[in-house]
Amino acid sequence: MSDEPALLAAILAHPDEDTPRLMYADWLQEHGQPERAEFIRIQCDPTANEAAEARAEELEERHRGKWLAGLPQFPGARWEFRRGFPEYLDTEAGLFLHRYEAFVRVPWLRFLSLFGLDNSLVRDFVNRPWSPRWVEMELAEDAATADEPGDYDGTPSIIAIATCPQVRQLRRLYLALFTFREEGAQAIASLREHFGDRLVIG
Repeated sequence: MSDEPALLAAILAHPDEDTPRLMYADWLQEHGQPERAEFIRIQCDPTANEAAEARAEELEERHRGKWLAGLPQFPGARWEFRRGFPEYLDTEAGLFLHRYEAFVRVPWLRFLSLFGLDNSLVRDFVNRPWSPRWVEMELAEDAATADEPGDYDGTPSIIAIATCPQVRQLRRLYLALFTFREEGAQAIASLREHFGDRLVIG
């Protein structure tokens, strides 16, 4: 396989496998992009030492703009590379929902971290079509509401997440700062039944 689109398609079709990524790194090496190839190889190497990781950071700092070209980029949205590709997004929930169509079309996105959630934003999010590629999610309630639990009840958010059919596609779910009452605790129990120790409450 020597055609770039075919190599990228193979990576998307087998996102948990390193072999297609390393084959693509070989293609990049052969087509005048040795630093991109080196970056992918380092990030795919579980035994990479500190020097190699520092080298990857240097390469990313130098080429980040070029390697993120074509992805939705806004103030407050931070992309991270995982195993050579921009698979992780950390962003404010309101921005994510406002630009939802742009973000959901990114084929590389697999790990999603949304912060600043409240009941209305959670309800909006769970009622939208999710990308089937999303496998891990961190959802964090708005810190201001979490600081004043007496004035805010995040139970509707927890129930909405627990009853969302799409949430079952995830391998791991992390819920941070949510305040909830007894009904929310029951919803958490149903999530725990599905996820086991892959559900993290913070």
